[in-house]
Amino acid sequence: MKKVVIIGGGPAGLFSAYLLLKKGFKVELYDHSSGFGKKFLVAGNGGLNLTHSEELSRFSQKYNPHEKFFSEMINEFTPEDLREFCTDLGVETFVGSSGRIFPKKLKAAEILISWLKALKENPHFSQHLGHHFNSLKEMAKVEFLVEEKTLEVEADFFIFAMGGASWGKTGSKGDWAPSFIKAGIKLAPFLPMNCGFERSWSEFFIKKIDYTALKNIALEFNGVKVRGEAMLTPFGIEGGGIYALSKAIRDEILEKGSSEISLDLKPDLSLREIEKKLGAQPAKASLSNIVRKALGFEAEVFILLKELYPNLKKEEVPQIVKGLKLSLKGIRPIDEAISTSGGVLFSEVTSSLELKERPGNYVIGEMLDFDAPTGGYLLQGCFSTAYRAVKSIGLHT
Repeated sequence: MKKVVIIGGGPAGLFSAYLLLKKGFKVELYDHSSGFGKKFLVAGNGGLNLTHSEELSRFSQKYNPHEKFFSEMINEFTPEDLREFCTDLGVETFVGSSGRIFPKKLKAAEILISWLKALKENPHFSQHLGHHFNSLKEMAKVEFLVEEKTLEVEADFFIFAMGGASWGKTGSKGDWAPSFIKAGIKLAPFLPMNCGFERSWSEFFIKKIDYTALKNIALEFNGVKVRGEAMLTPFGIEGGGIYALSKAIRDEILEKGSSEISLDLKPDLSLREIEKKLGAQPAKASLSNIVRKALGFEAEVFILLKELYPNLKKEEVPQIVKGLKLSLKGIRPIDEAISTSGGVLFSEVTSSLELKERPGNYVIGEMLDFDAPTGGYLLQGCFSTAYRAVKSIGLHT
């Protein structure tokens, strides 16, 4: 029986183990932590977004500049295939109003329990927690640190699924990178992705906003417009709508030192409709009351308008509401980011995600240098890369 060693117990590693056991391999799963799936658990704490239901050609566009490569992989293991896998674990899923796909009842922790149960029931599976990946050795061997001692492990195949460099509290620190670089494998530097951005607010504004949510808005940057929401924070702004544009915003800040986005606070109303609603309010009312009552804004939204436009006049409100300009000066730390760009370059692996210089060694999930926004795209990418690597291992035998 051929043995596969998987390093990293997140979704990509766990799914690889599940598929390999079904194909009749002996599987050893190693992780540095005391338990598997810690980032998966944190990410699913507020509702586990598994994948997305949109048409696959649009789906794959989220992985630009690797759109073509991911198009092939996602057509190979689709969002519907992911839903079928969940069904096999006893987890029913549904499509939300936004097109995102969630489990109907089970939380991330319960899903993980079912997942691990399916693995542990197989006699050819073994788990090894508290094993810190230390280095790549010979072609069929890696080294771990276990309680300050080194341990060399041999296998017929290795799958590396150790994640990126964000959310360090879950163990995702990217500390595997130096060993790969030392072995001559080229990596792109880690950068925050799906992250918040910074700007300077007045002390008065910081005291008043208290993490105010801007719901059902449209955000635009460099001609790309998305619907979503954003959260005003003491340091600047974050949230799903921001994450969808975060790569482009981040790159411009790195290049130019600043960036400017545009917010449409009422995307379902035309300029003319906003003007009519404002005009219907009592002329003697304060501007704050006119704006809040006419457009249904919370008090914090008017505070935002005044923060950015201190001399705001009633006749200026419609244009500003439809195109509020917000300058951003910095990027939040990588440890706060939901995911990271950077990692093993695609030029270092084959189309099967096998390292060109280390046959039998595969790299999957967030260890690869790709970007994907939140909304199920990142997790689908992890599952699809795992499927591609396992398929290749099956063909080798």
